[in-house]
Amino acid sequence: MSEPLPPGRRRRSPRTRAGRATLTADSIAATMLGLAGRRGFQAVTMQDLATELGVTVRALYRHVQDRSEVVDRAVQLWLSQWPEPELDPKDWRASLRGFCRLHRQIARRYPRALLVSLDEQVGDMRVPAQRLTAPEGFLRFLVEVGLSLDDALLVHADLMIRIYGLVLLVDYRVDIGAAVDQQYPAPQNWLDQRSDLDLPLLRRAATQSRFDSDGLFDHMVAEVIRTIENLAAPAG
Repeated sequence: MSEPLPPGRRRRSPRTRAGRATLTADSIAATMLGLAGRRGFQAVTMQDLATELGVTVRALYRHVQDRSEVVDRAVQLWLSQWPEPELDPKDWRASLRGFCRLHRQIARRYPRALLVSLDEQVGDMRVPAQRLTAPEGFLRFLVEVGLSLDDALLVHADLMIRIYGLVLLVDYRVDIGAAVDQQYPAPQNWLDQRSDLDLPLLRRAATQSRFDSDGLFDHMVAEVIRTIENLAAPAG
């Protein structure tokens, strides 16, 4: 692996072969985000990036200092796509449903990037504005609906855990073509393996029920709506 360029040396984009985009630090970061979104950040090496981009590892180091810089840039790119939906307190139930659908949709683009704080030590970087203005706007929306700030924070945390848990544990499997309906509440092969156990409800569920990820999402949103109704009720 080549040594990184010394500070102050300018990295110039090389001319490319016909049909291939110019290699830049941004294109390397975008490739990292795409791969990490499917595999997780720790699973993506500089060689993986080079292979995906059709270049050598040496070529990557003409544009980035090291892998840590690539990770930082990829995280910044991901945060720049943070959803900032319009929220109307007068029609808050419809707004909340739209907010949840949008967050789920965005999270499904790069599901395993949600684990970046567990996989990587992200360095100092300029946080994109919407990563801060979006949650500020959502908290303001909940306060205008009638929640206290403490209750709004509780709802926000509850909602994010529900959405990201669904994306990581269910949607991710659906999107890669895995048979999710055969995994919940217990995989069929586990039930077959333990024929000695009396599990009538699990066995009936495995043969008669079909897991519906969209139905689960709708149920989840309905539960959050009920929580907000209960929290806002004392304030009228």
